Amino acid sequence: MKEFAFQERFSKELEITKLSQREIARQCGIDPSCITQYKRGKNFPTIKILFKLCEALDVSSDYLLGLTDR
Repeated sequence: MKEFAFQERFSKELEITKLSQREIARQCGIDPSCITQYKRGKNFPTIKILFKLCEALDVSSDYLLGLTDR
């Protein structure tokens, strides 16, 4: 189940945030299509992008990776 933790938690946090996916992508310096790929589990962010996503979503990397429950 941990292998799907990122995909599920990332999608959940995107639903919760008040930022658009386009805005999150802009903040992270990535193409908005990357957000869709991450949500679908088609691709995984680099560590650098993961940290930027965590900052934008205000969550820890451990949470998104399924290592902690917040």
